[in-house]
Amino acid sequence: MNEGRRRLLVLLGAGAISGCALMAPADVETQKELLTKIPAELPAGTTHQATLLVLPPDSKAVYDTTQMAYERRPYEIAYFSRTEWGEKPSQMVQALLVRTLEKSRCVAAVVIPPFMGHVTHSLRTEIVALEQDFTSEPAAFQLTLRVQLMAEATSRIAGTREISIREPMREKTPYAGAIAANDATAKALQEVAEFVRAVLG
Repeated sequence: MNEGRRRLLVLLGAGAISGCALMAPADVETQKELLTKIPAELPAGTTHQATLLVLPPDSKAVYDTTQMAYERRPYEIAYFSRTEWGEKPSQMVQALLVRTLEKSRCVAAVVIPPFMGHVTHSLRTEIVALEQDFTSEPAAFQLTLRVQLMAEATSRIAGTREISIREPMREKTPYAGAIAANDATAKALQEVAEFVRAVLG
């Protein structure tokens, strides 16, 4: 191979590599959304002299991720590619449960694991549904929590409730879903606080 042909092949190869680089998709920053909303007002009542341990919520596998779930067809869950939760929903929900129960003053103390002191009751929560539902008009955010209050001294279940909130979305976008999710969460948290107060009497 003569020198001129060798140089031509080198130049063509460099051009092909450069072209591939130009055609490569640009990195798109992933948007991160948070659940931060708690009830604006909570009904006042007697403070029960209890220490309540708020355990990390259990979650169905499809929601035990930072990926943001949505449903376009019945029985089928998918995830947005460019929008996700800033933390796992279970982490965010636990923090909001603590803030709400402290604000409600329904118990004397609210603690989380690891707590080595005396605990009178524990609150167990399961995230049953946490998704944007596009199968209806208007689209809606569906949040379903199952909560259980247990008396630690006797290991007796004091009360159980399933809380289901369906919050309409302003439009079919991940951000509109995050807004609806915060509104739904605040409503569900209010029901949790009312449930705890009612069970403890």
